[in-house]
Amino acid sequence: MKTSSRLRTIGRRAILAAVPLCALAFPLAADWNDENQPLYPYPNEAAALVYPYDPVPDIDFSHCRRSECGSSRREHHQPQGPVLPGAPGQVTFLVDCGMGHSEPRRGVFSSVDEAASFAPPNATILILPPGQGTTCVETVHVRAPLTIATYGGGSDAVIQAPPHEPCMVAHIPLGDALTINGVRFIARSREAPCITVEAGHVVVRNSSVDSRGSNWAFDVHESGELTVESTRIETDASGVHARRAHVELRNLDIDIDGRNGVALLDLGRTDCTDRDGGTIRGSVGLALECSEGFVEGGSIIGGAVGVLVSAGTRGLRLTDIKVSKADTGILLLPGQLGTVNVERPVLTRTQDGIIVAPGAESQITGGVITDSMMSGITVYGAGALVSGNKIVGGEDGIRMFAGDAFPPPIFPDFAAIPVIGAERDGPIVENNLIANVRHSAVRIDGRSGGQLHRLHGRLMGNTFYARHPAVCIDDEYNDDPVRVRANTCNSGWLPWPF
Repeated sequence: MKTSSRLRTIGRRAILAAVPLCALAFPLAADWNDENQPLYPYPNEAAALVYPYDPVPDIDFSHCRRSECGSSRREHHQPQGPVLPGAPGQVTFLVDCGMGHSEPRRGVFSSVDEAASFAPPNATILILPPGQGTTCVETVHVRAPLTIATYGGGSDAVIQAPPHEPCMVAHIPLGDALTINGVRFIARSREAPCITVEAGHVVVRNSSVDSRGSNWAFDVHESGELTVESTRIETDASGVHARRAHVELRNLDIDIDGRNGVALLDLGRTDCTDRDGGTIRGSVGLALECSEGFVEGGSIIGGAVGVLVSAGTRGLRLTDIKVSKADTGILLLPGQLGTVNVERPVLTRTQDGIIVAPGAESQITGGVITDSMMSGITVYGAGALVSGNKIVGGEDGIRMFAGDAFPPPIFPDFAAIPVIGAERDGPIVENNLIANVRHSAVRIDGRSGGQLHRLHGRLMGNTFYARHPAVCIDDEYNDDPVRVRANTCNSGWLPWPF
């Protein structure tokens, strides 16, 4: 009996002695402070993963084990940030770029790049915006799937690139994704794009890019994927470049101030394996080379070229995109085996609305093109379908030129290389409304290199309004006239808009 009582007494003393050790293993962030570091009012605070602007939830530390919460040693592979309610296993970190030093043990960092290098896959990094924190001046390297967002519901967090450096470089395993929500990026470099996607999938939502210089806001390499939603780019250079990549762009707005310098865009051949294709001189809003996916909504203002596209094998779709005040609104180039579908574009006050290079398989339907200086749509011997469009104003409504006449003078350094076996039937131009032109509703011109080439195609079911001295159809330089009689010609002026 005495022995048992002594054992129970020893056991109780051992438990009491262990209590302070356990408490040391789970320090409360609210009690943390030292002589050089202010006490912060956000002890490991984090917003909900599903929507970072929700109220801050209470954080439960009961999940912590000694190896996770009681040590700041990095070899533990599982950082010590809190697990959010409703998101088991996903860790959240807070970044305050105004801090003097990081506290990885408590999930608080003074650098986004440091937090990204420390975080495990699928973690969340929340950044304090200026006012609560400061602008983060750094280049962020991301090599694992993460979510990066603004902390709280106020202004956006800001990541500014150092001089001559990018804002962010993402090299993520294929199949994984980096998600950016509600962050503002600022770049002033002529040497590097603001955001480079070397590999993996980058998703950008509700964000903005202020990119000044002569480089890209986004540059997506081969095998990369870019999804952009409800985001704005302001630049005096160029917007988005993707080469042999997959893109999904929804409601992306690009404002280009002027057309400074060269777009740093060496256009590739149709197989996208050779860069010797030419250079666009001036800014480009979207440049999608041999890429796949879609662009839905959004607008582009200014630039030498609003949208430059060539399709990958699975094709590319542009829907409800608006382009204004660009020299060339949309430039369609030959690519791989896919088709570029341009649906319901709205183009205003461009020099040329849409230009289709030889060998570019494309469909242009349901568009509204107004107030072009030269032409609404120009097709260079390509097998394009041009149907159901409204073209009002300009020198000519639609121009049908010989393939050998490409490139036009505005692209002196560019040479189009048609795909092998390109269509020989020429464009199909049908059911379009063309009105109020200065020279002709449709101009068919087979001249090139001092010779007259035979043009093919169909021109039928269109309605023209051409007031003298303009004409409905000018086919003076067409050796083998396209069908021209199956159209309606009105020698008057169409009230617009109607």
